Amino acid sequence: MDKQIKKLEYYICLFLYALKNKKVSKYTLFRYVYIYDVVCDYLGNYEKINENFIVDKDLGINNVLELTEALNEINTRDYIDIKASFEIYVKEELINYVDSMYKSSSKMKEDLNRILYFAEIISSYSEDVILAVFFSEPNVEDAISRGKKSINLSNNKLKELLLEFENSAINNFNNRLDKYDVFTSWLDYVFEKYLKGKSDER
Repeated sequence: MDKQIKKLEYYICLFLYALKNKKVSKYTLFRYVYIYDVVCDYLGNYEKINENFIVDKDLGINNVLELTEALNEINTRDYIDIKASFEIYVKEELINYVDSMYKSSSKMKEDLNRILYFAEIISSYSEDVILAVFFSEPNVEDAISRGKKSINLSNNKLKELLLEFENSAINNFNNRLDKYDVFTSWLDYVFEKYLKGKSDER
C-alpha cells in the first residue's frame, strides 16, 4: 500500500476513535483532518499528514481520492459502517484496535491525545459551521481568490494569522494566551460571522 495512504489511514483511525460517540459525515471528517493538519504548524509543528491539498471553490476539500482510499481501507477491515448518507459509524473493532495500539506505541499515545483534545473542540461546532470555517481558513481563501487549485502548507497563512492574533493579545492587552485558546478564538470569530450571515439572510 502507498505510504501516504497508510499515513492517512492511521490518522483517520485516530480521528474516528476520537469521534466514536459523535455523528460525523465523511466530508466533515475530511475537513477535520485538513483543519487539524493546517493548524498543527501553529500548535506545535507536529508531523504533516499532507503537504498539499486540492480545493474546490464549491465543494471545499477536493483531494478526496486519497482520503477516500484510506477510509475504504479502514472499511474493508470492518472497523466502520458508512451509510448511504455518508454518515460514519465506528465499530467496536476499531475501538479495540486503537486501544491495543495505544498501550504499545508512545507515538500513537501522543498523536491520539492531541487528536482527542482537538476533536473535542472542533466537533462542538455544527457541520455547517465547519464548512464555514473551512472556507474562512486563510490558505483556502487565498487559493480560491487566486484561482489556484492546490494549497501547499509550507507557506502556512493560518499559522501567520494565529501568531498575529497571539502577539496582539500580548502587546495590546498584556494577555498571554494558550495556543489552543488562540485557535478557539479564531473558530468563535468565524462562528459569529456565520451567525451574522445567517441573520442577514432572514
